Parts: sequence; C-alpha cells; structure tokens
Amino acid sequence: MSYEQNWRTEFYRGMDVHVSALPRDDARATWDYTVRIGQPGEDAASISELMATSGDDAEYPNEAAAVQAALRKGYAMVDALLG
Repeated sequence: MSYEQNWRTEFYRGMDVHVSALPRDDARATWDYTVRIGQPGEDAASISELMATSGDDAEYPNEAAAVQAALRKGYAMVDALLG
C-alpha cells in the first residue's frame, strides 16, 4: 500500500513540532506516527536530529488519534530538550 506522508506542524516553546500519521501495514488497520523537531521554518520533510516514531506498540484506531499521540510525544521531546 502506498501512502503519501502528510505533515502537520505546530510551534511549541520556540521549536517546530512536525508530526505525521501513517497507516500500519497490518490486518488490524491501525495507525502509527513519526515526529520531527526542528528550528522554526525548517522543512518538515528534511531529516532532523530529533526524531521519533511511536514504537510503543500502541494501537491508534485512526489518523486523528495517531496525530494527537504524536503531538504529545513531540511536546515531551521539546520539554526534555529545553528542560
């Protein structure tokens, strides 16, 4: 299955939090996510030093749930970075 990755960007504590939800390739039809943290104005598709995927075996039932989980993860990453 081919899926175009769509990025959503939110500004948080001086950083851009880029998140994208992707459907998993499994029979359960669940979703996963990717997070990238960057300086304001950086392209979401560019490689970032701070990046994460869900990797938590959570089953997000739809794209919106995966995006919300990704934003929470992104905010936590920024909080850890900035202290």
